[in-house]
Amino acid sequence: MTFSREKLMLGLIFFGFSVLAAKAFYVQIMQSSFLESEANKRQLRTLEVAAPRGQILDRHGELLALSTPVASVWVDPKTLVNHPQAIQQLASLLTMSQRDLTQRINANANRRFLYIQRSILPELAKQIESQSLPGVNIKSEFKRYYPTADIAAHIVGYTNIDDIGQDGVEIVYENWLRGQSGRQQIIKDLEGRVVQFVNNLEDAKPGQNLYLSIDKDIQFFAHRALKEVMAKHQAKGASAVILDAKTGEILALVNQPGYNPNNRSQLQGEAIRNRAISALLEPGSTVKPFVVAKALDLGLIEADEVINTSPGYIRVQGHMISDAVNYGRLSISEVIQKSSNVATANIVRRMKAEQQWQFYWDLGFSQDLGLFLPGEQLGRLRHHREWQVVDQVSSSFGYGFSTNLLQLAQAYLVFANEGQLPPLSLLRRDEPPPMKPVLSADAVEKTLRMMETVTYQGGTGTQARIEGYRVAGKTGTVLKAGVGGYQQATYTAMFVGLVPASRPDMIMAIMVDEPSRGVYGGGSVAAPVFQEVMRHALRLRNVDPDGAR
Repeated sequence: MTFSREKLMLGLIFFGFSVLAAKAFYVQIMQSSFLESEANKRQLRTLEVAAPRGQILDRHGELLALSTPVASVWVDPKTLVNHPQAIQQLASLLTMSQRDLTQRINANANRRFLYIQRSILPELAKQIESQSLPGVNIKSEFKRYYPTADIAAHIVGYTNIDDIGQDGVEIVYENWLRGQSGRQQIIKDLEGRVVQFVNNLEDAKPGQNLYLSIDKDIQFFAHRALKEVMAKHQAKGASAVILDAKTGEILALVNQPGYNPNNRSQLQGEAIRNRAISALLEPGSTVKPFVVAKALDLGLIEADEVINTSPGYIRVQGHMISDAVNYGRLSISEVIQKSSNVATANIVRRMKAEQQWQFYWDLGFSQDLGLFLPGEQLGRLRHHREWQVVDQVSSSFGYGFSTNLLQLAQAYLVFANEGQLPPLSLLRRDEPPPMKPVLSADAVEKTLRMMETVTYQGGTGTQARIEGYRVAGKTGTVLKAGVGGYQQATYTAMFVGLVPASRPDMIMAIMVDEPSRGVYGGGSVAAPVFQEVMRHALRLRNVDPDGAR
């Protein structure tokens, strides 16, 4: 009997071990892959590793934008809602209201992902991570930082909170600048805390660096001068553009009002508007040198010709065209120097409307700049078939069609390149650009000499003169159009100049919108900005003087 009981007990034990062994074999061998897969579903996660955007640099390698490491705090509300103590700790670490944080967690209790705070310092992120709070996670990210702040904002642009380009170069070259995120495998426990790094699936790849044509120092002086002219004349807005006269590279582009892209509260309204490409204006007298150059090119006038402007006005199709005073007899050079509307109207009427329109078109008016910057307005240049005689005449002194300031600056490149026009570039050029023939070199050379007289005594742009350098340019003072016609006593002041005139190195165009302290002429408002900025720019570029008259 005893023997049978012992055998039975032994058999049961053996049977039990056999069952356990079989179960262990089944679980560890037969079902290992399945169970591992199920465990991985619950614990193994793929973590995205952020990659920094490429740096944006000026033509000399000076930083304009870079990415700095930050972190964001996100939570699993479904887990965290059951840990009020963890909520209290998190609120304390983030200096947030515990009540507000609890309300947010409760309101999203069925969600598995919720951002609590973005772009915190890495030191604070490490402190939070060290607490191993259930359902609380840290995500490493990058935040864009702009060392020049508002100085180059309208060119460089800005990114959103997810580090994606939103304006300026940041959005135009998004695919170039954006990095490629990496991936890591990690294991999390039931509370969502990372407990083990498993595998590096893919390395993060930083974005590529971008070298702009901008000169940071020239940009600074242009920015400073524009702020000063805005304050001095209480203007509505202002823009300035500086080009490399030979290559078409944009050396500076500034606008006022401006904004600091490091301060997200400023990313709105008129402050972020790139007026140099988005504000349309009638160019006024700044186009008169083009009319003279084209007439010389076509042989319609001679450089030594004299035009009678008496009695200081003419009528064209019932419209009065007048000068500030009766200039009487003017040489062609004096037509530009004195900015005579009557003489310019006389010259352009010798030209076919089609010739004038085609010339404006070839200069780039009403055409895309090819820079793809957001907010660009092309302007409006009606086809010559829609022109009447008065339209052709008014367009010869810059009324009846619209352009933006950068288009106007680009057109002046013909005077620096023997009648050829290079395309603009926001990127640093290492090779000479292609050129489009527009005018004869002879017509350009003669017109450029005439434009120098604008800065001589008796000209409209004497305040643009720079000691030691010959300056060629043209002023413009335009009555602004509004609802119902042109607005009385509301002007846009402009100046476009080249320096040194004997071998142009730079072109600068300035526009001041609605100066309101009683002084509004292009020669007294915009020309001094040219003088102030270009004397610094010439020094920075080591341009030798060419002997001012």
